[in-house]
Amino acid sequence: MKAFPASLFALLVAAAVVLPGTNASRANACVGRTLHVGYFDSPDQVMVANILAVFIDERTGTTVKLSRFGSREEAFEAVRKDRISLYSDYSSILLGRLAPDEEKNLARLKEVLNRKYNVVWLESFGYDRYFSGKAYAGEKPGQAGLMLCKDALSKFPALPKLLAKLRGALDNETMASLLHEAEKSDPKAVARRFLKSRKLI
Repeated sequence: MKAFPASLFALLVAAAVVLPGTNASRANACVGRTLHVGYFDSPDQVMVANILAVFIDERTGTTVKLSRFGSREEAFEAVRKDRISLYSDYSSILLGRLAPDEEKNLARLKEVLNRKYNVVWLESFGYDRYFSGKAYAGEKPGQAGLMLCKDALSKFPALPKLLAKLRGALDNETMASLLHEAEKSDPKAVARRFLKSRKLI
């Protein structure tokens, strides 16, 4: 059998490593990357954080670390100051706190977050009610969506496009079902099963 020329073999290996769109190039691009997701003690917050962690890790290879906060105010301050990269909350609640006299709509929220708080509003999940007990019965918190610190956006420029795949995936009925399942199972395992069932990972 004829020996394979060493120079040609080396050339083919190099091409496989740098060829755009290959698994190798995607994996190499994510080596050493860490992204921090914040949440506070609310059932839907815990579930969303775990869904984001599994989704981002499985789709990109990026290490995702979860950071727990005592309140939504602490979590928002952390994303604003780039101590975490991602945080989820309700649109009307945010506007009520950040710009109480402003019209309650997503366009206005995006403008306020971007201009004043160094934060980009990404996508709405689909659910728009509380899941943390009777204390909030009847209140309308607005659409739940994702916020990304603009400083983190420079490190993860492809993240908004990836996270757009989750838009509308979590309506009220789906979230209620996931939280019921999480009462008897690890939230991360529930998140993984959900993402697989939707063919998102």
